[in-house]
Amino acid sequence: MNYTNTVTVSGLLHHLSRKKQPYFPFSIRQENIFAGTERKDFLSARAFSDELMEKLQALGENTPLLVKGVLRSSKGSGELFLTVTEAEVLPELGQTVNTVTLSGKLHVIKAKNEGQTGMGQYTRFAVRQEDPENGRDFIVVRVYDKAMREKLAGKNDNDPVKVEGSFRSSRGSGVNYVMCGKLE
Repeated sequence: MNYTNTVTVSGLLHHLSRKKQPYFPFSIRQENIFAGTERKDFLSARAFSDELMEKLQALGENTPLLVKGVLRSSKGSGELFLTVTEAEVLPELGQTVNTVTLSGKLHVIKAKNEGQTGMGQYTRFAVRQEDPENGRDFIVVRVYDKAMREKLAGKNDNDPVKVEGSFRSSRGSGVNYVMCGKLE
């Protein structure tokens, strides 16, 4: 099965402490207005290519960036992060960009699949993607819209699924997830 996994986000570069890792860890900070309040997202990202690592390490904190890549989940912790394939320095931030398109197999999360935040009630599931090169990823998605939550309830584990949305971080825990905007 061919999977779709594309992400484009813009924001301000936020350096993270770097231990001995084969990648450069950082986050993209976005500030958006939701329901009349300012919301800050810290979107976990990793650069693996030598060229991108050098480029990003040389940039100062709060440099405006536009990055493209794919979402992956850490094999140990399940932490969701953006694997950056392109990075462009912007002259200024302007309007932020945040788009995610995913397709794969539905993975029903049995434990704590529902929750409540300041944005409302949500249901969690994962989009499972498998390929020989990258192994298996479980990309966590939150669905807030009631009609989409009802549509999701009619689906079964392993059903094909397509999601369009945005890459977000939880205000409380900082956990990254995809906020579903469209579900097929």
